[in-house]
Amino acid sequence: MATARRIVFRADASSSIGFGHVARIAALIEEAVTTGDEPIAMFGGDVPAVASWARDRKLTCAAKPWTADLVMRAAEELRARAVVIDGRGLAAELAPRLAARKIKTVVVDDHGGLSLAVDAVVNHNVHAPTLAHSYPEARCRLLGRKYLLLRRDIRRFTRGACRPSASDRLRVVVTFGGSDPVNATTRTLGALPDDHPLDVIAIAGPGFHHDAELAAAAAAARGRGHDVDIRRAPDDPGALFVTADAAISAAGGTLGELAYLGVPAIAYAIVGDQVAPARELARMGAIAGGSAWQDVDDDTLQAELSAFLGNDLLRASIRRCALDTVDGVGARRVLTEAVA
Repeated sequence: MATARRIVFRADASSSIGFGHVARIAALIEEAVTTGDEPIAMFGGDVPAVASWARDRKLTCAAKPWTADLVMRAAEELRARAVVIDGRGLAAELAPRLAARKIKTVVVDDHGGLSLAVDAVVNHNVHAPTLAHSYPEARCRLLGRKYLLLRRDIRRFTRGACRPSASDRLRVVVTFGGSDPVNATTRTLGALPDDHPLDVIAIAGPGFHHDAELAAAAAAARGRGHDVDIRRAPDDPGALFVTADAAISAAGGTLGELAYLGVPAIAYAIVGDQVAPARELARMGAIAGGSAWQDVDDDTLQAELSAFLGNDLLRASIRRCALDTVDGVGARRVLTEAVA
């Protein structure tokens, strides 16, 4: 019987950097378990928050302040087949040392412009194939939504499982990531169009710290005829997504989840590494919106939300286009092509 490959996974999460890095790594860890490998998750950042996040998802991890020395020592003692790193700062610290020890190194990236000598780089953003030249030292480049990293709690649903309705009162999920550093959730509730009364589920992730403002915005929205249900760090966001008619979202990893499930979305880039993929998805017709959050004033935001939520044909077109970009087997491809 083949010996299980030990694969180390290293990522951080906090309110400032969000939880997208560990979410992507979680997709690979889950796939590694399925294929009979032995994943070792080393998560840091906001240790209590990331430990709680992992526990809620039944994910085994060692959460603590991991230094490069500690990771290197563990990788060598475990005789790891590979180390998978999500985060440019972590990659800069670890990749040269791993290369010197001849340990296979895989880096998950969003930005491009990575000159580290690594065995593989993974960028699952829709625009990533145009960045191939910016990874000159990577031996293998896995680029584009073919390699989209989706967690098990999303993939347990059939692709396209969400069947949005065209009712007069839509069920809308508002989700701006694990931390929402710009408090976009609160601002969005204030911009909901009054001519479209909605049933809104507002998700506040584990790193969200604007609770009082969000509660006030929800009360005001209810006063204008909307129903607002605030969900704090829900255990099963996929179950909320799959029952939605539409989503208002950040342009991060959640967009891939919404696309796979078939939830039409209007999305905005709330951090710098979301700007390029948001523009490309909007150009393709796979999302509405697509602008950088700080560039959208309140009047424009309300007008764009009204146009999106009030146009059934537009949302149906967005759903079809987004669904065509995702097949749900990206994590398997990454492990097969990058770690084999």
